[in-house]
Parts: sequence; structure tokens; C-alpha cells
Amino acid sequence: MEFLKASRRKSLLSEALHIALNAALAAAMFALVSTGSSFLALALVLVSKWRILAVRPRYWWANILANIVDLSVSVSTIVLLYLAGSSAEYGAILQVVIAVLYALWLIVVKPRSTERWIVYQAGTSLFLGAWAIMALSYTLPQIVTVLSVFVMAYGAARHVLVVREEDQPSLLAMVFGLFIAEIAWVSYHWTVAYGATVLGDLKLSQAAIIIGLVGFLAIRLYSVAVSGKSLRSVDAVAPAVFVGLVIMVLALFFSAGAGII
Repeated sequence: MEFLKASRRKSLLSEALHIALNAALAAAMFALVSTGSSFLALALVLVSKWRILAVRPRYWWANILANIVDLSVSVSTIVLLYLAGSSAEYGAILQVVIAVLYALWLIVVKPRSTERWIVYQAGTSLFLGAWAIMALSYTLPQIVTVLSVFVMAYGAARHVLVVREEDQPSLLAMVFGLFIAEIAWVSYHWTVAYGATVLGDLKLSQAAIIIGLVGFLAIRLYSVAVSGKSLRSVDAVAPAVFVGLVIMVLALFFSAGAGII
């Protein structure tokens, strides 16, 4: 009985320490970015991933691939914190909100390992990664933008395929990554973003929305396919129609106007 009590106390202590450290990381990122030290925040994120290399070199590549999703979310958070700081009126408030959401990612979302949570993690990485990269695309060469989107999308797809024990996760993830990279390539030449004056440079690109929708459709179609159902079934057709309609509406009616660049 004493052993069980000691184990429980140790578990609670470990959990509390885990929460405290992750909350401290989010707070430190907020403090660094808000004081103009975004590159130090990036360095902090990279240092926090020291365990990737804390193994034999032959495992480094596998660890890097396994951590693409978390790195995408972390780096995207830094970018969004930086962009939010450009708002003269609500910059600090927006940055606090983003930092809190990042803390929730670290404490609540990231540790989960069920299949549903894995999909949520991949979707979050895909959307935030696309948002951050496309928001900075005007400062980046085209090749850097497209390659960054490819790596981010590849990592998100692989994150899901590995947990589902797909026979060829890397190949399918590469196909998905290439498709998303093509969207980024087109969007690089036709940038549309939604925002408001009070939000400063924190604008949501149309490409990020489309990429998020395509990711949603991809996981739905994949789930239907592996379940043995026909791709003509309502489970496949309904999300395809929904995504197609939303993209069409965005392209036709929300590509010009107030608050759109």
C-alpha cells in the first residue's frame, strides 16, 4: 500500500512538473517575442527538442520525422506571436491568447496518443503551419515557401499514417505533401488574406484555409478507403462536396473587398 501511495505521489509530481515546464516554455516564448527577440524564441524551441538528438545518431532521422508536427506548431506559434505584436491596440492581448493556446497544445493536446487526438494534432500542425508560412511568404523566396509547406504537410500526413499502421506511410505522405506544396506554389503568385486594421499583420491567408480543408477531406477519404467502403458512398461524397463548395465560395466571393489583401 505504501508503495502504491509513493508511486501515486511520484506520478502527480511528475505531471505537475510537466505542466509547469510547458507553461514556462509558452511564457518564455511570449516574453521573448514581445520584447523583439523572436530568434531567441526560435532557439529556445530548438533547445527544448534536445531529446531528438539524445540517442544514437542512427535514430536521429526517425526522431526528426516524428517531431515535425510539434516543431511546425511551435515555430508557427512564434510567427503568429510576432505578427500579433504589430497590432497597436490589441497586440499584447493577442499575444497572450496565442501563448495560452500554445500552452494548451503542450499540456493537453500534444501528450495524447489515441488515433483521434493524433488526427487533431496533425490537423493543427497543417493549418497553423500553412498560416505561418503563407503569412511570411512575401519575405521568402518561392522555393523556400514551397519546400517549407511540403515538409510541414509531409510531417502532418506521416503523423497520421504511422499511427494507423499504413504499409507505405512515407510514400503516401510524400504524395500528400506534393499536392499541398502545389497549392502553396499557386498561392505564392496569388496571395489573398483576411484581416482587420486592429489586428495588424495577423492576417489569415486564403491558402491556409484551403490547405486545412484539403487536409480534412484527405483524412475523410482515407478513412473511408481503409474501412472498405466505396468512395462513392455518402461518407466520401458529402465531405468532398462540402470542401468543394467552400473553396469555390472563397475563390469567387472572398478574393477581393474590404479587409482582403
